[in-house]
Amino acid sequence: MFLDDVRYPPDASWILAKNSEEAAEIVEILGVPKFISFDHDLGGNDTAMVFLKWLISNYHDRDFEYAIHSANPIGSKNIESYIESWKKSKL
Repeated sequence: MFLDDVRYPPDASWILAKNSEEAAEIVEILGVPKFISFDHDLGGNDTAMVFLKWLISNYHDRDFEYAIHSANPIGSKNIESYIESWKKSKL
């Protein structure tokens, strides 16, 4: 999954979600993606953290790989820290 409100995925193999609500709907329909690429700022008050907190709360036992392509350095660090803390909690 490619989560971004402005950019488009690099090729057609990605599923695009433009906001946290679309990302959650995709997960509910298709399951947790094997790989998610995150932008942080998704327009208005929406951020990837909204989706990420929902995802981990509802699918705590599912693993996924990730990348962060956000131009927001603080938001990128928040995403990375949240995911890495969640991974450690699963050990």
